[in-house]
Amino acid sequence: MTGVSAREPAPGRTDASRWLLRRRVLPDPALRLVCFPHAGGAATFFHGWQDRVPHGTEVSAVCYPGRQNRIAEPPLTSMTELADQAHAALRGLLDRPLALFGHSMGAVVAYEVAVRLAERDGVTPAALLVSGHGAPYLCAASAPPDAAADDREIAALAAAADPALRHSPELLDLVMPVLRADHALLRAYRPARTPRLTAPIVAYRGTDDSRATEDDMWSWQAMTRSAFRYRALPGDHFYLTAQEAGLVADVVDACDGGTAEAREGADRDVPLFVRRSPSCPFDPAEEFARLREERPVVRTTLPTGARAWLVTRYADARRVIADQRRFSSRAAVNGPVPPPEPPEGFPPPRPGVFYTYGPEEHARIRRMLTPEFSAQRARALEPRAEALADRHLDAVERAGPPADLIADFALPVPRLLFLELLGVPVEDSGRLHHDLALLHDFRPVHEAQAGAFRRLDVYLRALVEAARAAPGDNVLGHLVTAHGTDLNDDELAGTACQLLLAGYATISGTLGLSLLALIRDPGQAALVRDGRARPAGMAEELIRHLSVVAFGKVFQATQDVTIAGQDVAAGEYVLCSLPSANRDKELADGLDRLDVTREPPPHLALGHGAHHCLGAELARMELRVCVPRVLRRLPGLRLRVPLGDLRFTPLNAAYGVEALPVDW
Repeated sequence: MTGVSAREPAPGRTDASRWLLRRRVLPDPALRLVCFPHAGGAATFFHGWQDRVPHGTEVSAVCYPGRQNRIAEPPLTSMTELADQAHAALRGLLDRPLALFGHSMGAVVAYEVAVRLAERDGVTPAALLVSGHGAPYLCAASAPPDAAADDREIAALAAAADPALRHSPELLDLVMPVLRADHALLRAYRPARTPRLTAPIVAYRGTDDSRATEDDMWSWQAMTRSAFRYRALPGDHFYLTAQEAGLVADVVDACDGGTAEAREGADRDVPLFVRRSPSCPFDPAEEFARLREERPVVRTTLPTGARAWLVTRYADARRVIADQRRFSSRAAVNGPVPPPEPPEGFPPPRPGVFYTYGPEEHARIRRMLTPEFSAQRARALEPRAEALADRHLDAVERAGPPADLIADFALPVPRLLFLELLGVPVEDSGRLHHDLALLHDFRPVHEAQAGAFRRLDVYLRALVEAARAAPGDNVLGHLVTAHGTDLNDDELAGTACQLLLAGYATISGTLGLSLLALIRDPGQAALVRDGRARPAGMAEELIRHLSVVAFGKVFQATQDVTIAGQDVAAGEYVLCSLPSANRDKELADGLDRLDVTREPPPHLALGHGAHHCLGAELARMELRVCVPRVLRRLPGLRLRVPLGDLRFTPLNAAYGVEALPVDW
């Protein structure tokens, strides 16, 4: 049970006086800071915070049922019910800025409440501050340990948090039912959806905490579209008591600076190499047309601070992408955007991540994978794609308008199809999605991305072991059967990781933007809906026109070269603007205009040569299946909000729109 429930809590159980412990109620607070305790914790855990905050800040602590003034109430047994009731209790406090702090289980409750505030009330907290627990998408199903061992662990944690319990076995016995209930609630938490927040997030951890690792805390980076910060303070899981003064001061600073920092981040210039037109989100920035004419190879700065040469013309880009001898993708070993090359050079390529391999090894792995992504394989998958598309559109129609065509269709359909093709259990899609999103992010969030890689390595190695034991009718099973002696487990896991990174996100981004582009162009939409546009040509034109992959790879020159008259020294980075190249008038006339009846030119949106997208036929098939279906089944499809209110993702390996709210 998880996500946001539509059910309202029972009357009489959500009033703020029962749910919130406040030592001081301020008549006109500048900020309300609401604190959520750990499993088994009491609101008094935050008793001293009110004395440490500046004048004008009101501190409240959430009092869960079964303790303190609610000792006669039975503990709640589901995260949904707990978050629903806590959220309802806060509704009377939304007239002033609100920040949420949660420790351990409280971090998850605070996140779920923040989601409800955003989705039900349109309220964004000044900050979400989380401590001692990983992001919700890391919560996974596991069999509970035996009751005795569980009780020992629960008792040890409770005693560590509360000296009174440490010195009174009788008191500990008295509160054990509540402690068991809280820990059972947390173990049962299975978030089916974990939406990203627009609030800034700060994650805290005790340096000696054995229950929450640094990777756990960095995983919260994936939960926000805004600013993120990680802080470590001396101590174990319950560092909060000894470090109260420093922690509260940092929390207050985060609340004061959070919205300003988020706004600064949102307003910061998007780098040239991924820049789109401010007047049309489907087009490359206007300066690319001038650069193709006047300066076809220009300097740009990557988010990591590295400098690179940006190639803007079609013919030049095609030559760079095709030339593996002079342009290596070796620098992309730890993510899509490399840092400046370290003096000792880059580490060895990750096993199986073959796009960083030299030409011979790269070709060897591609030959193994080519049959799995052929046109014939895509045709065989078409009935399954149709069934998934129809199933999700059935659900959209049943629910009626409005709908979010990203969350309800353009994301889940490609994701489910690709995970089934690869051999990944569908129930694991949520936990994988956020880690993959971190690795698609062009911003330098190295610690979060390193943690995501480590989690994926562990998960995919277990998946490889399962495939070796019982190969399925999927890509991983076929690789094990046909090439299991040629590829070791690390290579198989690395290959699966690369396929996941390159897989459904680009198809999902293209599908979402395709629907938006056709909503905005009724004439083109009518050609698709009425069957006057050839499906294959329509799909190819949408892929070219939208070019959701901004540059494919950052190459490194292996020798001194000259590109369009520009000297490039060995070791310098080179990347090719695919959106710009695919609008080059030397390729064809009129390419700034979407024309679903156009005879497709040989564009670069799907790469070229040895770097041609393995999943190209899969992407084409899914667009042929999905786009006409949506237009035919949802007549009168229109945007529910102005175009300017939509949020796009230029700093992502797969450009797209975050949400697509529509009516019909």
